[in-house]
Amino acid sequence: MNSKGTATAQAAEWTTRRYAWLLVAFVLVHAALAVALPVSGDEAYYWDCSRHPDWATYDQPPMMMLAPIPFRAVLGETRLAVRAPAILASLLIGAFLLPLVRRLGGGPREAAWAYLLLHATPLFFFGSFYDSTDVGMMAGYIGATWAAVAIAQGERRAWWGFGVAVALGFLAKFPAVLVLPVLIPLLLRREVRAHLRTPVPYLAGALSAALTAPVWIWGARHDWANLTFQLQQRHDRGAFTLIHLLAFVVFSALLVSPPLFAAMAAAWWKAWRRRDAGWNAVLVGAAVPFAFFGWVALREDVAPHWGAPGVVLGAAVLALLVPRPRRLVVWGAGLGIAISLAALALVAFATTALDVNWPLVGRARGAFADTLAAAVANDEVVAEVERRLAPGEMMASESYTDVHLYAFLSKGRMPTRLARVHGGIHGLASLYWYPPETLRGKDFLFVTERDGLGDSLRDVFESVSEELPFVIRREGRTVRRVLFLRCRNLVHPEGVFTRLPSGTS
Repeated sequence: MNSKGTATAQAAEWTTRRYAWLLVAFVLVHAALAVALPVSGDEAYYWDCSRHPDWATYDQPPMMMLAPIPFRAVLGETRLAVRAPAILASLLIGAFLLPLVRRLGGGPREAAWAYLLLHATPLFFFGSFYDSTDVGMMAGYIGATWAAVAIAQGERRAWWGFGVAVALGFLAKFPAVLVLPVLIPLLLRREVRAHLRTPVPYLAGALSAALTAPVWIWGARHDWANLTFQLQQRHDRGAFTLIHLLAFVVFSALLVSPPLFAAMAAAWWKAWRRRDAGWNAVLVGAAVPFAFFGWVALREDVAPHWGAPGVVLGAAVLALLVPRPRRLVVWGAGLGIAISLAALALVAFATTALDVNWPLVGRARGAFADTLAAAVANDEVVAEVERRLAPGEMMASESYTDVHLYAFLSKGRMPTRLARVHGGIHGLASLYWYPPETLRGKDFLFVTERDGLGDSLRDVFESVSEELPFVIRREGRTVRRVLFLRCRNLVHPEGVFTRLPSGTS
């Protein structure tokens, strides 16, 4: 190799090494944020599911529910153990970006630019250390897209990677299957269609299906309740409306930063004029989550973060087509970072934020105050619950977030149970943990912030008596009022505390 070639190889090695160090630096940042910020109710739900391992759960596939187990074994019942799976998934996203960008003609510089852009969006800034099914699904989605580009470029063995990535993404969150349309532009090429005359794509598909077996095993054991929930119960389809679609677009843009969202959309449109199957696979992968959930939003409310996989691919496209900062991108990144820091401050200093006279009106002010209040004094509530618990009693609540959060804050000491006495369709995994005979005859201290649940509880307990509430005040103002009901002798646990039949092991 001549001196020029050696210098080029050394430069490439250096930039790759620098990209690796960038990923390591972000792992440290994510870990520090994970330790510093309080765990949410949903994160505590995943943590509690990891204490009751099963093939899957009622409302989610198993991967992110089981992922905390090895970290808990090493780190104990800590915030870092709960969030380590999210940190690992965000690291994998960064690791997958580099080979994806390389196959599209870029290098470590563009991959770093894309990863930095992602961290300028509130969506990925928080998602990179907040334990959720979404970040695990995104890692599988990006890995599958990288494999699809490799297939477009003639790598037949990449079908194996595509199958495994789709399956692992599906085991994190079901919408990972939205990556499948990236195969459409590939199959328009004769060279890729020739792969279909070999056993590789079919064997890879069989492997992918086999890897998803835990979901089907759980479903078969529980009358397919998980599939019924996903396909029917979680959807509240109404009449045709543009309101939900408009909200989905607006809040998606806010989670990304509106200027960055616009820049990604413009880069996507510019790239669409390319006649390259690999590029088209990435563009389809970026568009499908927004197109699909935009269609769903025509009849029901849709969460704005559901388009997250498209944002990751959009950042890669933007980095490749705009390799140097442009004014729109710089302003967008700055606004995104400002939104993230403001949200970070609200979470970290929720008590102080409650005392600020925010310029909000009507319902918005009330919703904002309720959200902040929910983050205040959870440790005090747990201490009060533990003080009031009588020997042999268990804590119960109608709120799945409170049930699991209080269990986590007590380091697993507090025996908690969910009681579905006020509707709700999410967070019901624990109803499949305890058979009726382990609950019947037990006494509970019911903890709630909702009035009017006494009558519902009297239908399942022998007696229910209300105790003095626990009032939390800040600066002389009541911010939370926690109610306690002493419930004796659980007579009818079926349907409320459990969905398991008697005799279930």
